[in-house]
Amino acid sequence: MKTSFLNRTLLGFISSLAVLQLSAQVLGHGTVSGSLRDGDTQEPIPYTSVVVLRADNHQLAAAGTTDANGNFKFHYLPLGRYIVQSTALGYQPLQPTVAFRPLHNRQQLGTLTLQSLPGQPVVVGTRQAVAQRSSTQPTNVPAQRLGS
Repeated sequence: MKTSFLNRTLLGFISSLAVLQLSAQVLGHGTVSGSLRDGDTQEPIPYTSVVVLRADNHQLAAAGTTDANGNFKFHYLPLGRYIVQSTALGYQPLQPTVAFRPLHNRQQLGTLTLQSLPGQPVVVGTRQAVAQRSSTQPTNVPAQRLGS
């Protein structure tokens, strides 16, 4: 009977630790997302750099680019305060701040409208096309002697 009680207590303790670990993983990280749009045309700004910096020391926490529709999303940011900075050439930079706390770990910034700089051309990024060729034909490379 003592062994049965001890086993149940040990099992309950291990289960509690597992739940705490799982909740720390789910609640201990933040997600921030949003969309970049041109202030004049309301068109999405594709393939633009977006970085997430720690608010206290400006250390880089995450970096990426917007997709073809101007959307961005960063996952697994530790709890704390951050600056989300967009760096689109020809636009005034935006730097909204977000804070992740337990149970408040998802921040949807919505549509961020970037205003173009007066007299500056707007440069929109493009997605690089990657092409891979494969050939079933062997390639003949003529042999050469060294020093000839």
